[in-house]
Amino acid sequence: MSDRSSVFTSRRGALRVLGAVGALVSSLAIGAGSARATKPEDVFKGKIIITKERLPAHFSSEGAFVSALRSKQTDKIWPKEEKDADHGTWVLEYVGFFARPLNDNEIELKFFEVTHGEKRFVASDHQYTRDKGVRVFGANITLEKPEFDVNKRYMMNMESGGRVIATTTFWLRGKGAQYSGKVEFSDSETKQK
Repeated sequence: MSDRSSVFTSRRGALRVLGAVGALVSSLAIGAGSARATKPEDVFKGKIIITKERLPAHFSSEGAFVSALRSKQTDKIWPKEEKDADHGTWVLEYVGFFARPLNDNEIELKFFEVTHGEKRFVASDHQYTRDKGVRVFGANITLEKPEFDVNKRYMMNMESGGRVIATTTFWLRGKGAQYSGKVEFSDSETKQK
């Protein structure tokens, strides 16, 4: 990948990360008093949940957070902007859940195209958590053409220390290239048999 800025768009030129989920994760302590409450990081461990829209910054309980994730989860992302077949932008809101607390502040996001069963590397970028020991990381990212394309299935992995700690697959949807179906032949081509 020669030009990373064409893959991801952000203020820093590689990937847009918003910290609203950090406040959301902190707010989950509200529901920690209930002995029967199941922690979201245990329910979704090893998974990345992509949501249809940004989640609120606070929830009344851990159960409300789990419920919101389940109801807003999607695996089909429609473009935020699609000018023509060569220009498209998709925004993914996501939350990753880890089986064990992170031993580091760095997470690497890796994207693979897996539409036809083969795993083809597309792009990667490094992300940083505020604190070590977290089990939840969320943000949003903007994906762009030409590295990412319509009607393709992608795998998104979060890695730490070279091992996959959370994963998901999703489809990027959109119009794509449109063809008229009209074929024109030159005079010389029509005279040939």
